[in-house]
Amino acid sequence: MNKKIIYLDNASTTKIYPEVLNSYNEVCDKFFGNCSSIHGLGVKSSALLAKSREQILKSLKLNDYDLVFTSGATEANNLALKGYCKQYKNRGKHIIVSRIEHPSILETAKQLEAMEGFEVTYLPVNSFGVIDLNDLKNAIRKDTILVSIMAVNNEVGSINDIHEISKIVRKYPKIAFHCDAVQSLGKIDIDYNDCDLITITSHKIHGPLGIGALVMKKRISLTAEICGGGQEDGLRSGTSNLPGAVAFAKAVRIAQEKIVERFEQVSKVAIPLHKYVMESKDLYEINSFGHLNPYIINFSLKNKKASVVVEALSNQNIIVSSISACHSKGEKASYVVMEMGKDEWISHNTLRISLSEENTAEEMLTFINALIKIVGEIRS
Repeated sequence: MNKKIIYLDNASTTKIYPEVLNSYNEVCDKFFGNCSSIHGLGVKSSALLAKSREQILKSLKLNDYDLVFTSGATEANNLALKGYCKQYKNRGKHIIVSRIEHPSILETAKQLEAMEGFEVTYLPVNSFGVIDLNDLKNAIRKDTILVSIMAVNNEVGSINDIHEISKIVRKYPKIAFHCDAVQSLGKIDIDYNDCDLITITSHKIHGPLGIGALVMKKRISLTAEICGGGQEDGLRSGTSNLPGAVAFAKAVRIAQEKIVERFEQVSKVAIPLHKYVMESKDLYEINSFGHLNPYIINFSLKNKKASVVVEALSNQNIIVSSISACHSKGEKASYVVMEMGKDEWISHNTLRISLSEENTAEEMLTFINALIKIVGEIRS
């Protein structure tokens, strides 16, 4: 009989909720018409797509915004940066991002530098993994047109002050503020009305894979990156993923409605691990701050290899990660932890434990006991 899996890699992806999966399957069965078709079934499908769009915006309390469905957060981040910068390059060719953004932001910024002639300022972060607001103020230039700062870091769970960043950016009418909200959606209570563009995705909040969105203020125009049939108001051509959109909308509603309750629940589950790591400073170095964000607990092994520990835990059906799944396969160290000022060994040997409300106190105890045994037994 197979041992039950203890899944502690929810920052990578989450298990879809049964009720969300039911919605997905129902749409596949009853609304299989192409949303762009003019026949009756297509019209019904198109109306359901519009309703899903409206429901997500309502759940996020965003009234003066549009929403573009994408294949996920990576595409949405690409569309936000490339689409905005190409559309408004006559206003200036300077953008600002932090050094610990998701690779889909960092690589897109580099591409804008190399292929479009933009200049990019990469803001450092402090030892807590957040930008210094004074650094942002000092980085703004006359030709700055976009600031992109993530709400919650996907590796260490650090939380930037989105409201204060917004207050700085709003002093400059031609600068837009983009926020990668993938790890904050449904977890950290943030007012997204402070942002001009917001990236979200479904599979981080117990929705299906393959569907995300870029939310943007109605006054903003973008240059399309994917052209063809003109879907999504011409900003993202391609046959609409209606089942994904409906399921995504339901997942967003559930996540946002229970945001406070789930934070408290996850906090209780996370406490024993934080306590153990902090009391074992000869073995571990903490890289995250659970009192602010219990969903992601990142720490490094001081004298053991993280890859060995991850494999040993996996052999016991306990699933954790080392560096983010979004790193390239050949990348061994966490650039996020390095940017926080940690040394090479600490950055190479991180463990990321990421929780959802489905994790239990019993699972956490089992994990801690397994970790103690493994770290005590392995040689390196």
